[in-house]
Amino acid sequence: MRTYRIKAIWKTLQGEGFFAGRPAVFVRFVGCNLWSGYERDRERDARRTGANCPRWCDTDFRKAGSRAYTAEALIAALQDIGGAIRFCVLTGGEPLLQLDALLVSALKQAGYFVAIETNGTMSLRQACTDPVTGKLIAPDWIVCSPKLPEEQLRLEFFDELKLIVPDYRPEQYARFARRARLHRLGGRPLPLLWLQPEDGPRLEMAKRCAVELALAHPAWRVSVQAHKILGVE
Repeated sequence: MRTYRIKAIWKTLQGEGFFAGRPAVFVRFVGCNLWSGYERDRERDARRTGANCPRWCDTDFRKAGSRAYTAEALIAALQDIGGAIRFCVLTGGEPLLQLDALLVSALKQAGYFVAIETNGTMSLRQACTDPVTGKLIAPDWIVCSPKLPEEQLRLEFFDELKLIVPDYRPEQYARFARRARLHRLGGRPLPLLWLQPEDGPRLEMAKRCAVELALAHPAWRVSVQAHKILGVE
């Protein structure tokens, strides 16, 4: 029986992007294709992948302390932890290493609005195409935060694009940004393009950089991590 290795499930507020402030139940998948998650491997994996994120990522997506769930068991856990909340965010690590059409379909059938946060290196169609029908069973909402150059990204489309500055900048992702699904507000296109300051020792410099880049690229907006301001996980 198909199972998914999950590090944590928790109820909180979505802290970033279009749905900032919305109650959500998060699911953190084990594993990432850019960093092992271990301190000793930070520089090795940065050199191996060409990504800067292993040097500053503070997320624990390691297998230790995780649990394997079937789709049915995971939904039961979401209902137990999240209660009436029907907005779930699948994150990692890299969720598309494990996510498939079976789980997305089961979550939707259980009434969940399914969002994912991905680094863009994985193909959505390869991960989430139903092997029986050949139909793509995509999440309802896709947030991409790329960590590699745009020519190495395989994600076919997304709803929000989030760049962590100062390492990642709009001019580096001009072509990739065109893969965004179009959303409108008042009949006008609403680009969901975000510049998020890197948290950590470079935060003050990163905040100044984000503001300067937004002023130079008006289609982009500065992302504020509301969950950290509010003191929630």
